[in-house]
Amino acid sequence: MTSFDMNLIRPFVKVYELNSITKTADLLNVSQPAISGSIKRLEQYLGYALFIRSGRNLNPTPNAHSFFSQISPVLDIVDNAVGNKENFIVYAPESILIKLNTVKNIQLIEAHNSEQDIYHDLRMRQVDLVIGNLSEKDNSFCYEPVHQEKLKLVCRQDHPSIGNSITLEQYHQAGHVALKCVRNDMRIIEYLSETALLSRDIKIQVSSPINMLIMVQNTDHVTVIPESLFPLAESLGLKVLSLPFDIKPLKFDMIYHKRYLNDKEHIALRALIKEKVTHT
Repeated sequence: MTSFDMNLIRPFVKVYELNSITKTADLLNVSQPAISGSIKRLEQYLGYALFIRSGRNLNPTPNAHSFFSQISPVLDIVDNAVGNKENFIVYAPESILIKLNTVKNIQLIEAHNSEQDIYHDLRMRQVDLVIGNLSEKDNSFCYEPVHQEKLKLVCRQDHPSIGNSITLEQYHQAGHVALKCVRNDMRIIEYLSETALLSRDIKIQVSSPINMLIMVQNTDHVTVIPESLFPLAESLGLKVLSLPFDIKPLKFDMIYHKRYLNDKEHIALRALIKEKVTHT
């Protein structure tokens, strides 16, 4: 038997994780024919098919699952050996970044609003752990519940038409400040609402909750924020009101690659973050 080409492993792993030649080629910055060729050479060496096409996706065969399970422990050892570093990189939303600013040996970065960008950075090892609310799950990653927050509406204290409460009719009539963030092709409020809502009149879109507060402070618009930002909203002279409809809490997971599942330093990081987020 000819010697095994270790360069075939990385394309296989990425196609296995992404179920796509195209996405793998984009991720590894090589051509699609190069990825297809690598998979074919690996199949020839192993003597069995690794993927079956289903529409636009490539589904792993039972043999592919078996092969991946055999090489995963080795890949984890290599990853941990070359990936040892002084600081972990953590993505989190603003409301949670505030709780983690005293944690040592981590670099905090505000999380992307795009789920696709978050998963891309996790796969490319540009981030070690993400705290977020993602609608799509990926078998390559672990999802560990860490925190949840209630949501409430915020507006100016001297709002011309909203007093100490807001009706559903007023909510629909108001101008809204919203995040540039969607889940399952819906904005966060509509995604979490347990009531069918009319389309909101979104006047301003911003990238962070704090920017939403600033916009509301200077307009007659309204917005919705997580409870960890209620004190900040009140310090800005805004009033915090219950929403006029039932809504699920905003739940956050710690999301990380399975290669970190048994990594001692990563386990300690997860425990510390959970303590800070839960008790701060």
